[in-house]
Amino acid sequence: MRKLGRSILISILLVFLLFKTALADRSSISPWPVSLYQSSQRAIIMHNLEEEVLILGTELKADRDTYILEFIPFPSQPDVKLAFGDPFKEIERLMAEEKGIELIVSDTFKGGSLAVKPVEIKLSEKIGLHDVTVIRINDISGFINWVKDFFSKKGIDVSNDFSNFYRIAEDYVNRGINYFVFDYVPIKTETRLIEPLIYRFKTDKIYYPLKTSNAVGKEGIIDLIFISPGSFSEGDYFELDRNKGIFFELSNSDRVYIDELERVYPEVKDFFSKIEKIYIQLMRYEGIYDFRIDLFYDPSKLDPRPYIWEGIPFGGYSLIPAEEDYKRNLFYSYPYLTNFEYEVYRAIFSSKELESILPKTVNLVDVTLKKQLDISLASSFGRAVIEDFNIKNEREYGLGDLWITRAEDKSSRRIPPIILIDRNKIDSISEQVFYVSRVGFNMNKTKALVYLKKAIDKRGYLILLTRNMREPWKVSEVCEID
Repeated sequence: MRKLGRSILISILLVFLLFKTALADRSSISPWPVSLYQSSQRAIIMHNLEEEVLILGTELKADRDTYILEFIPFPSQPDVKLAFGDPFKEIERLMAEEKGIELIVSDTFKGGSLAVKPVEIKLSEKIGLHDVTVIRINDISGFINWVKDFFSKKGIDVSNDFSNFYRIAEDYVNRGINYFVFDYVPIKTETRLIEPLIYRFKTDKIYYPLKTSNAVGKEGIIDLIFISPGSFSEGDYFELDRNKGIFFELSNSDRVYIDELERVYPEVKDFFSKIEKIYIQLMRYEGIYDFRIDLFYDPSKLDPRPYIWEGIPFGGYSLIPAEEDYKRNLFYSYPYLTNFEYEVYRAIFSSKELESILPKTVNLVDVTLKKQLDISLASSFGRAVIEDFNIKNEREYGLGDLWITRAEDKSSRRIPPIILIDRNKIDSISEQVFYVSRVGFNMNKTKALVYLKKAIDKRGYLILLTRNMREPWKVSEVCEID
């Protein structure tokens, strides 16, 4: 396993909030000289061993109002659609709240007789703000004239030098990649999100064009979010050019489910219909845009297991493969009530939202309640919180030591009186007695789920609590269930 130097864990939520200036995975040409700035660049890449779906997200601004023509090379003719909703907001939430995806950042890497048109137009369509044209380049020598003619037909005088752009397009055509999407987009002086487009195309390799970024130069960040039949291992950092220090950093991975991806890509069920297990993982590059090759990877080499971070001696972390039930094994190595759980209990028993259910003095059975929730509830609460709840409540746990210490703590003045009742003596208590479950959390602990049940009439309540990071827990939903 490769050892890393000084390393830190970064939440994927922060990864998306702290983008530096970056350039596009696609390349951009403008009809007149203008400085373009890109505050964020990211791509969602789905692969099913036969096809790829590429969703590109970009924020752009310019030093004056203008239009740009962005070009993206493809190994086969793509189908182009406007993305539904905000797929990057959904994927960010999924990685942060449900999957706990984290990066390790280290200091180590920063023909025939018939005449053939030189450019064939395969699609020309207005999609949202995008004026999309899909072309096939048959003769690179006629390509620059086609681009100039494209702008001319829109009544725009062209004064830019396209020589660098031409060389990059020629390189792709020489390598047999001759399908291009041209996306004509209005750009304003203020930073704005360009509506994402979805490209679906046939390829037996995981593909991502990197060399197009060289057309503009400079430096930036490339974040690639992979959803595929397996995980990249730690050896797959895509060392593109050691002399130039071009490396990709890799995150941990986790299994992801179709229902969790439907708001990212509505056709995901059809796309992955032949794939049993799929995983989500992030790969990041930060540095100079001076790529010599594109990303081509054989998906059959992916490892069909999740990868987790493991600490190594003398500091740092290493990615290792894990079994499907690694979360259960991790929990059972330390199955004790924690301060996190107590804070949730305190919020429940002091909540005004539960005053109609809870008496002023709460009689609580001194062991937690065994309880399993149906995974169908994931559509309402999220899969991570349901899975964590079920793991924690496969067994009973004593509330005594932690609960009594905390309940008697004078600093917990907002919590109502709690009396722990021996479960063997419930029948001798005339007042209402409650069972409580262990607390299930999502990955970044912004959701908590607790089951509360009356011992006498067996009425049960599923309670969802939410919070912003470092804010107190608040009851947000109460459902009466069996």
